[in-house]
Amino acid sequence: MAIIELRDVSFAYKDSTVLALSHVNFSVERGEFVGVIGPTGAGKSTLCWTIVGVVPQILRGEFSGAVFVNGLAANETPVARLAQIVGLVQQDAEAQLLMTDIEKEITFPLENLCLPREEIDKRLNYVLDLVGLRENRLRHPFYLSGGQKQRVAVAAVLAMEPEILILDEATSELDPVGAEEIHDLAGSLKKQGKTIIMVEHNIDELARHADRIVVIDHGEILRDGPTREVLSDVDFLCGLGIYPPQVTQVAYHLSRQYGVQFEQFPLNVEEGEELFGKMLRA
Repeated sequence: MAIIELRDVSFAYKDSTVLALSHVNFSVERGEFVGVIGPTGAGKSTLCWTIVGVVPQILRGEFSGAVFVNGLAANETPVARLAQIVGLVQQDAEAQLLMTDIEKEITFPLENLCLPREEIDKRLNYVLDLVGLRENRLRHPFYLSGGQKQRVAVAAVLAMEPEILILDEATSELDPVGAEEIHDLAGSLKKQGKTIIMVEHNIDELARHADRIVVIDHGEILRDGPTREVLSDVDFLCGLGIYPPQVTQVAYHLSRQYGVQFEQFPLNVEEGEELFGKMLRA
């Protein structure tokens, strides 16, 4: 049974006649890492907000269809209840950080759940180790790097022990080092059995971690398939203003312009080095 399922979901924001989501059918199996890509304004964030119940419970509008998260109807289950099953980290980390130190940031929502002190301390230490911030636990978030702030936001979500983590362009405001930290963390969580949905413009990193890629535009899912299959369709993606990994583009142009035959296009530098090395040796 899918842990997330959207059935014929459509949604238009209040006072808008444009569908932000249009007849979306989408499911995610437990333990999957799904990458979501699409142009700006395609409906990617609306999709995320729908899964966590913010749409239509908080962001109002015309909603139809059904959304299920771990068997619960997401459009009817209180958002606070869903937050214990699915955690959402957005692109602006500072907007999600409210407390005066990292430790308080992580423990505040746990205290609101009235968890025992021993359980709070256990979860706190676990997520601090997971994101590599134990030594910074008493630092004010203001003095952290962009990557560290995002790791705090991720830690605060993970302390709730959700089964699903959604990263909605969580690396878009980070430098390359900070972005790599978040991608590596997401990959590590996937290996631990977490279900990951990552909305991302850095296609090269998605190619390394995602099991599937979903392409969305104008609120419609245009493609949904294995990562290699979707990212190898260079003409389709470029037509949407989405650019596959650079090494994939190189192989594509060699194929189109020079007739070079490939069994499959490489998706990362390591695959490209191996493939092009064999070609040169031949």
